[in-house]
Amino acid sequence: MEKQVSNDEIDLVELLVKAVLLVKRNLVQIIVFFVVGTGLGYAYSSLATKVYESKMLVSSDILTESYTEKIFEGLQTLIKEENYNEISNKIGLTPMEGESLSKIKIESALKDKPQKEEEKRFFLITVELTDQKLLPKLQTGLIEFLKQIDYVKTRVEQRKKNYTTLIGKIDAEIQSLEAFKNRIYNGDFFQASKGNVMFDPTEVNSKIVELAKERGDYVMALNTVNSVELVEGFTEFDKPVWPKKSVSLAAGATLGLFLVGLLIAFKSIRKLVRFAEEHPSQKK
Repeated sequence: MEKQVSNDEIDLVELLVKAVLLVKRNLVQIIVFFVVGTGLGYAYSSLATKVYESKMLVSSDILTESYTEKIFEGLQTLIKEENYNEISNKIGLTPMEGESLSKIKIESALKDKPQKEEEKRFFLITVELTDQKLLPKLQTGLIEFLKQIDYVKTRVEQRKKNYTTLIGKIDAEIQSLEAFKNRIYNGDFFQASKGNVMFDPTEVNSKIVELAKERGDYVMALNTVNSVELVEGFTEFDKPVWPKKSVSLAAGATLGLFLVGLLIAFKSIRKLVRFAEEHPSQKK
């Protein structure tokens, strides 16, 4: 048993020695290929088309996370299919501008955190593209795209109709109270009731003021009713998300080592073949 272990150790040492000698004999080639591969990786990271990422924050109490994700999955599918005519029509770009897009997605702004009910209305839109000058146009196009969804348009119209109805009802109530107030000031109300009613006339004014304030809130809500609102727009960044210089350098160096490994293996095999041809008597 000890003899077997000793033989195994000797074989391992011999293998390591051969490996060291192999590296030593080909050290120059290994260094050259490593440097060339790293240089190619650097050149690729410098010359390849840069892809930039930017995010936009919007809010909507009509849209839901699952619904918007499905819609944007459709946009991403169009990008993958390179159907730039269709994607451009949807988000307000030209087909040539659409070619700049490589990724687009939407998700809850607090996807990985517990959310309060009022926080579920915030959505984060992420895009990856090669031309950042398109971001302002893309920002406008995406917001308009969300607003023009049939489901969203229907809900907005319903809200406008509801606010208009409420304002009309409040107007009618205020008009009725104004008429009632005039009857009080003219004495018609107390004369008709023959003084048998205990009533504080100031309560009418208070109610009118309260309704007027409520009406103002509804008018403001009607004027600002919106399906999608911009919270924070896209930002241009100097650093691209692709190609990453560190990844390119590592990939280039790895490629160089792989190629020099193939070269060394080829040379070793060729040497063995040549040796076998020169010493045929040693074959069994």
